[in-house]
Amino acid sequence: MKPLNSFRVLFAASLCCLLAAGCAGHVPYETLSSHLSRGECDAASALMAESRGEYGDNSALLFLLDSAMVHMRCREFEAAQEKFRAAEDLAGNLWTLSLSREFASYLTNDYVLEYAGEDFERAMIHLMSALAYLDEGYPEEALVECRRLDSLLSMYNDKYEEKNVYKEDAFGRYLSGILREGDNDPDGAFIDYKKALETYGDYGEFYGVGAPENLKADLFRVAALAGRLFDARELLPEYSLPAGQEDAGALGQVVWIHLRGRVPEKQEDRISIYTPHGPLTIAFPRYARPEEPEAAPMLVLKSGGQSVRVMAGLVSDIGAIAVKNLEDRRVRITAKAVARAAAKQAVIREVAKNDDKEMQRMVENILNLFNTLLEQADLRSWQSLPGQVYMARSFLPPGEWHAALRTRDREIRKKVLVKAGQINYIVVNDALGRAFQ
Repeated sequence: MKPLNSFRVLFAASLCCLLAAGCAGHVPYETLSSHLSRGECDAASALMAESRGEYGDNSALLFLLDSAMVHMRCREFEAAQEKFRAAEDLAGNLWTLSLSREFASYLTNDYVLEYAGEDFERAMIHLMSALAYLDEGYPEEALVECRRLDSLLSMYNDKYEEKNVYKEDAFGRYLSGILREGDNDPDGAFIDYKKALETYGDYGEFYGVGAPENLKADLFRVAALAGRLFDARELLPEYSLPAGQEDAGALGQVVWIHLRGRVPEKQEDRISIYTPHGPLTIAFPRYARPEEPEAAPMLVLKSGGQSVRVMAGLVSDIGAIAVKNLEDRRVRITAKAVARAAAKQAVIREVAKNDDKEMQRMVENILNLFNTLLEQADLRSWQSLPGQVYMARSFLPPGEWHAALRTRDREIRKKVLVKAGQINYIVVNDALGRAFQ
């Protein structure tokens, strides 16, 4: 085949790939948020169905994840869990799938590959599923999801030669401990609280989220029940259990979990390196700067003449986890981008090869210009995830209580019947705009 004919074939093939990459449109998240903030669940579901094509052929996972979050917000829990399970299966299959289509991405870009999700996104499937179960009133199922979250992260870190920073989910561990405590398993709760405390040590360094103050009290309280006070004192030698929690069995609990904001979007960074055969263009994804966590909101609980005030704490900054998780993969992403650029340059040199050096240079210039358009960073991400998770936990005498949590823009009110020895979970989901009440 003559070089120019080869050029035409490559140009046509690459154009098709470029068009395929560009078919992933813009999902109308702002309109979706508006519907959900007003409680217009039918309109939100209809918008999701209409927007299926906007995700593109290779982003089925993101459509499942966003659909699950919409159903979760609308308290359509069976449909939400169905989508979470389908997303989990698809993500698992894509992660372990043969890299048979990987070659095509070296001549085009990563949009020709099915999106398998970031590691933290696949882990968040289990955390969001657990919170949906809690909102529905099924703590046993929520505990199963917390265990599966831990198993998944362990599997990922066993596979990678360079360990990720996100090797444990501190909030997932903390929630698992609360659920085990509610299931009358103080020894299991102690193990989870201890692991959560250790993991929050890493979180403070990498994500700016320290251990909640309540976690230390939780650790000592279950340590006393499990006969492990020696272990607790060895871990926190200067700490002692606050007064009033020694006889927590006669009290009930309220655990308020608040999902706020959205994870940041991915953006593109590009660099061009000039070579004798034209510019070498490389594109990298990065997350935009995550939202700054707001000031900790106050939970006020009232019953008759009694009033209890509890500060809600930031227990997970998912936006910061997203940024750090992508940074952890920077070396792998860079290596692939450089290899892809080198492969494209080799093809360009071969296709442009011609006895007429002026013609060869012209073809190289045209192909390099086209390659600049073809090179795109993969900006797909699970944008309906919350940016942060806040939690408040309080031990209360049995009775009817009125709970109110004030944020910077509104007050959220709930009524709860507290019973001795039971935990009441309240999940407020503002991940896709302000939750309706």
